[in-house]
Amino acid sequence: MIRPILVDSEWKLKNFLKKVKNDILSVFPDTESKINRMRLEFFSDTLFGEHTILLKSVEKWEKEDKNWLLKNVPLSKHDVIITSNDLDLLKKFGDVEDLSCPKQWDLKGWIEEVNDICEVFGVKMDETEKGLILNRTGMKIDLMAMEIEKISVVSKKPSLEEVKMFVPIYSTPAIFDFYRLFFEKDSSALDMLKDLLEDVHPLIPLRGLEKTSILVAQMLSNERSDYSWDDVKNISKALSVPTPQIADLVGFSLGGKKRKNVLKLWKYEEISLLMEDFQDVEMKIKNGADPVFATLELTFKWTKGEDIK
Repeated sequence: MIRPILVDSEWKLKNFLKKVKNDILSVFPDTESKINRMRLEFFSDTLFGEHTILLKSVEKWEKEDKNWLLKNVPLSKHDVIITSNDLDLLKKFGDVEDLSCPKQWDLKGWIEEVNDICEVFGVKMDETEKGLILNRTGMKIDLMAMEIEKISVVSKKPSLEEVKMFVPIYSTPAIFDFYRLFFEKDSSALDMLKDLLEDVHPLIPLRGLEKTSILVAQMLSNERSDYSWDDVKNISKALSVPTPQIADLVGFSLGGKKRKNVLKLWKYEEISLLMEDFQDVEMKIKNGADPVFATLELTFKWTKGEDIK
């Protein structure tokens, strides 16, 4: 039997393979003499019982090796599992089983992934704690699994403070500078975003901007723009937001770098319009628009005041 598997994480593949009853013989893209080994395995019986052949990440195999597989996998005397993140390639081997991660905008799907991982490690979390893990790991399931496993050693029912303490922020540090430049209406935010999008999915900075805009709106609703350090600490505690983030927004100098007070650059009505733009962009992406262009376009509009031509 041939089982083409669409998978983009080691965690999901690992849990899938737990259900395979036979011993597994794995062949990787960098396995030496792959084809000679496959000739031996595909066309010969074994003296040591039945086994399953796992061909990993076939999208990384050389073209001639892929062609050999397409021709010879159907002739194998053993079950063969083929994994790849290339759906079109897998379809050439037969009906594909989809174990890929949810789309970045599918929050419900990601919460279900967190639930599944928590169940494996016997951990119970509420929605706030699950959301924090998603934010800190950048929706990277292998990191999520690693961090939830780590938490499970400490507590099977962790508090929000314990999650904050034990799960580091894996997002690119520069992303926080991008948020600040965006809300300072600095045109250099666009260039920084272009660099960020080489490493992260566009919806990660987009969601970060959206959360920051909610925070700015909350502070603008107080009809104040000047805050003392005690005010910053009190707001940080009340909103459960790190003190440096509040200080950054109201213009306190941190690390010897001068900051603009973004509350003096925005009106509440502008933030409302920005929130509408976030919703429009997410809807466009869900309907098939290029997420990179859509995110760049929004940033261009709000930092340069016009649309991309």
